[in-house]
Amino acid sequence: MSNAIDRNVRLLAAIAYGEASTANDSQEIGGIAFAVANRCRAWNNKTVSELRSADPNYAYAWDGSNERFNRLMRTRESEIELSPAMRLAVDWARKAIANDGVDPSNSAFWWDGLDFKTNYSQHPKVRDGFKWGDATHNIFNVPEKPRHAIVHWRVINKKTGQIVDGAERGRYDSIWISTAAHGSTIFWAHNPDYLQATGGKAYR
Repeated sequence: MSNAIDRNVRLLAAIAYGEASTANDSQEIGGIAFAVANRCRAWNNKTVSELRSADPNYAYAWDGSNERFNRLMRTRESEIELSPAMRLAVDWARKAIANDGVDPSNSAFWWDGLDFKTNYSQHPKVRDGFKWGDATHNIFNVPEKPRHAIVHWRVINKKTGQIVDGAERGRYDSIWISTAAHGSTIFWAHNPDYLQATGGKAYR
């Protein structure tokens, strides 16, 4: 590792290393790094540090309780060089920030690990409604949870002055759609139909 590890590369590497499973799967670590960097790019080209400030609940690893995250954040560069897994995380962080090469997350902005299975009934994405972009993404063998909705434009009734439903704006069958799965991690983006129907932003 010839180049010094700058602040945002280290932070991103620590997220990817901390959020990934202990199997240290390269595609899983790389997918998490790219998902974070993708969201940074979409959200006005924020740095990873700026993203952390803007959405502190985005990643569990950086709340201080994740041992792997903490380890990479405090490990000296010379020692990172001796750890294949941490070195892998740094390499992926650099690639993700530079948007260099194949994105293992397949353009995701979010991810979930084993908690998606263990907390399935209470999981926010299950409550919101999700579907599989591909059946191979269902690594935990859990069912889809569709959420069908029709959204109308809100208009003012000229006679009463009240805001009422106008023409149909769009409809969707889920808020979330999977984009990839590696190791013990599923990657997610918002369903384009949901974004079109609601006028939402892909990164929020």
